[in-house]
Amino acid sequence: MIVDLPETTTKDVGKKLIELRNSVGAMAMGRVLTLLVVVGERGADEAVSVANDATRQHPARIIVLVSSNGDGQDRLDAQIRVGGDAGASEIIVLRLGGGLAGHGDSVVTPLLLPDSPIVGWWPGDPPEDVAGSPLGRIALRRITDAQHCRHPGEQLQRRSHHYRSGDTDLTWTRITRWRALLAAALDHPPYESVTSATVTAEPGCPSADLLAGWLGVSLRTPVHREEAEPGTGLVGVRLERSSGAVELVRLEGQLAALSQPGQPTREVALLEPGLPEALAAELRRLDADEVYARSLCQGLSYVDADSRVSSQVRVGPDAPAVAAAVASAAVARLEAAVESRGIGHLVLTGGSMGAATVRALADISEGAGVWRDVHIWWGDERFVPEGDPDRNDQQAVDAGLDRLGVPSGQVHRVPAGEDPDELAAAAADYAEQLAAFAGDEGEAAVPRFDVLLLGMGLDSHVASLFPGRDELEVDDSSTVPVTGSPKPPPLRVSLTVPALRAARAAWLVVTGEDKAEAVSTVRSMTDDHRHPATWVRGSEETVWWLDEAAAEELAPGS
Repeated sequence: MIVDLPETTTKDVGKKLIELRNSVGAMAMGRVLTLLVVVGERGADEAVSVANDATRQHPARIIVLVSSNGDGQDRLDAQIRVGGDAGASEIIVLRLGGGLAGHGDSVVTPLLLPDSPIVGWWPGDPPEDVAGSPLGRIALRRITDAQHCRHPGEQLQRRSHHYRSGDTDLTWTRITRWRALLAAALDHPPYESVTSATVTAEPGCPSADLLAGWLGVSLRTPVHREEAEPGTGLVGVRLERSSGAVELVRLEGQLAALSQPGQPTREVALLEPGLPEALAAELRRLDADEVYARSLCQGLSYVDADSRVSSQVRVGPDAPAVAAAVASAAVARLEAAVESRGIGHLVLTGGSMGAATVRALADISEGAGVWRDVHIWWGDERFVPEGDPDRNDQQAVDAGLDRLGVPSGQVHRVPAGEDPDELAAAAADYAEQLAAFAGDEGEAAVPRFDVLLLGMGLDSHVASLFPGRDELEVDDSSTVPVTGSPKPPPLRVSLTVPALRAARAAWLVVTGEDKAEAVSTVRSMTDDHRHPATWVRGSEETVWWLDEAAAEELAPGS
């Protein structure tokens, strides 16, 4: 049965639902969830059909919000489908005209099933911050689909920047079989580490990017994205090990070939779910998908760093000029952050260039209004008593940090001390401060730093992550206590690699002829344990700020 209600109200829609329930039967009984579908007019019919098919296993009240021209007359046209026209569910299609298009949350609220979970699905282009949107805040779980957006390649980066617990994407669901086959292959002898991975797919394939991110964060190995012909989708995966490669390559139809050393090549089923099946699979779970979160928020940084994120070199004549340029660019980025999100996060570094940059910040923007909404952090700290000149925060104060006018509660310091037994507690305290401004992003949660400033040592260490040490491997926490530091003082607290990679803009500020060789070496590689700086990259940009002396050994155009 289909009932049309033109130019109606949610009150009248509710009355009609009660009337239909009395005449048709208790159709709402047994509904396990409310599925909100947010779609444009062009994709509305397909979305209704897919949602109907997907909820045969999960009887639901499906509310489809169709936005029309926001400049037109305020108008609500509704359609109710029950019985044979709605399968196992009941469907309410709401077409919102005029100003109502921007108030879908208010329109749907009276129609939500009481005491049942709410799931949102955006079949096409979603809002940039899905969880922060009015409808996203209603939903316990939020499902997007990067593959069906106008710019698929950009969508995963946006989802990563705005991830909140409960988010997922159907590109993740589509690679379930790929992940299962690869995990099973590595679960058999020989039990060897994977040294590198290659994912082959058509350009801009989001499923391939997410699969590569899963491989990177799971195996802690760099992943190369190799392009195939347009229209071929996800083609294959190659995992290099010392005894030979494991390869999974798609064949014709729903088959793939799995080959590994010492075993015959096998044909395996590689069924990719259709849209209804993929949506139904995501409706089976309502808890947070932590593996997806790690693959999205941390894993993408393992994938072809040089091609996925712009890496730039900016050279000034000398150290003071570099500090001034960094300060000016940082203020501009923070102003943009505060204007768009109401808050900015800046990570300071220590050393001579860290102090010079703070001094330059104070000189160009002392007391500027932007600093009232900025939070200050440090990439690492020396665990010595408060006020000790070795502490990075004290060096910043001496350089003029207080002149900026940042509220004291927004300057986040690592606890001071000198007792080794208190070092772990200091690291944990700093992690709690970071998590308080991070949203729900897992154990390594940190704010999305707008600007991360880092120096680099002669040995290419960054923060207090030194070559070949275990601290470089920590990926389940935002901070790590450091004992026996190769560079005094021996006790320190440092951000971890995942925390550093949470920055939108990662800037390495390096000056001096003695750093030229290290700069050249680090610029030529990625994720090398001998050179911690190779692990640093921003989600939007990575910039090397150098003076002419530090840039001396770089090849032209590098």
